Amino acid sequence: MKVFEIDFFIDEPFTLESGEILPSLELRCSIYGQLNADKSNANLVFHALTGSSKIGDWWKGLIGDGKTLDTSKNAFVCVNYIGSCYGSTSARSMKNRRKKQKELPVITTRDIVRSNALLFEYMGIKKFKSVIGGSVGGMLALQLVADFPGIADECVAIGATPLSSMALALNHIQRQALALGDLGIARQIAMLSYKSPENFDLRFGRRPNRNGENPSKKHEHRFDIGGYLDHQAKIFDERFEIESYRIITRAMDLFDLTNEEIERIQAKVTLVGISSDWLFPAKDVEKLAARFNVNGVKTDYLEIVSDDGHDAFLSDVQETSAVLKQVFEKRQRPRLVLCAA
Repeated sequence: MKVFEIDFFIDEPFTLESGEILPSLELRCSIYGQLNADKSNANLVFHALTGSSKIGDWWKGLIGDGKTLDTSKNAFVCVNYIGSCYGSTSARSMKNRRKKQKELPVITTRDIVRSNALLFEYMGIKKFKSVIGGSVGGMLALQLVADFPGIADECVAIGATPLSSMALALNHIQRQALALGDLGIARQIAMLSYKSPENFDLRFGRRPNRNGENPSKKHEHRFDIGGYLDHQAKIFDERFEIESYRIITRAMDLFDLTNEEIERIQAKVTLVGISSDWLFPAKDVEKLAARFNVNGVKTDYLEIVSDDGHDAFLSDVQETSAVLKQVFEKRQRPRLVLCAA
């Protein structure tokens, strides 16, 4: 499998939806597989909140030669979006430019897809066979096909809807932790929303921490679930940035589509719910699919049946692969044409 990385630099101002202006723009892009001469085999993948453009790092079982995202026939493009901290213009770099202002600029999903469109123009990609994303990546996939009608034949959004009040509340509490300088606590709160109770009970139950701690003996000793959350906090603190977490969770908060925006979509849309997801409940995804259909956008609803919670689109490779294959097989199936005698 061939993998290419491109660092794209625009040395001119980029105006955000808020009206604020970034003096320049950097975008890091990864391409899995080989683009053909006319770029007609290009597919676009949006990463999730803390992911990067390196699809193979977080969808290892799905992308590669002969796999569900088949790089022997297609090319898959992924861009690290602005505000993230893996090669594109990061939230921290924005903050450093604003030496007299402590507050970060507000970045929206519209800003992100518009910045990506500049890169696609530079690359000579006029249309994608499909655009795929999970979680905030699914939000971005929907935002792209709404803002740039005709840019993709197919749009697949997994576990993605405008945030409910509960999800907005969780993001608010996480940013309260960030305000105290604690990225780890924010991550621990998020991990609770990414998993299901069934998943946690199966993996951890009420067992003491696997390092031998005994919660009945000392206050600081943990159950196994506590050890897991502390470990997740530690490794996340080492790989991500507070500013990026703040800016991207706000972009998630602000994502929404009006009926007028939905009506502009030309792509065939598939919305995928996850049976055990309580952050983006499957019933909410199904309702969004119905709303798309009412507004004239041909939309299918499919479901990943898994106990892994919201994270299933990343962790349950078998189920996610089965759903994506179902989408792609529908696309490739020849239409039956009936001729009058």
